[in-house]
Amino acid sequence: MDDIETLLDDLRTVYAQLEVLRQMSEPEMLLPDRVARYREVLEDIYAAYSRVETQVDELGQQLEYEHSRLDKGVKQYGSTDEDLA
Repeated sequence: MDDIETLLDDLRTVYAQLEVLRQMSEPEMLLPDRVARYREVLEDIYAAYSRVETQVDELGQQLEYEHSRLDKGVKQYGSTDEDLA
């Protein structure tokens, strides 16, 4: 369950930081500390996005494992009349 909450938090971070980037404009970079803020936002969003990618890849691996595991059972035991209906 913690993995789901972590994933959701990271997705929220990605969406929130994308909105921050959307609201920034090029002329703002002339203001004090704006470049530092821009780089901070980029760092945060890429870190969160990387964690999302990792979690999704792990879910994909789990899905493939379970699919493969259960397919072996289907091949071994065959299908029933109910499966064909």
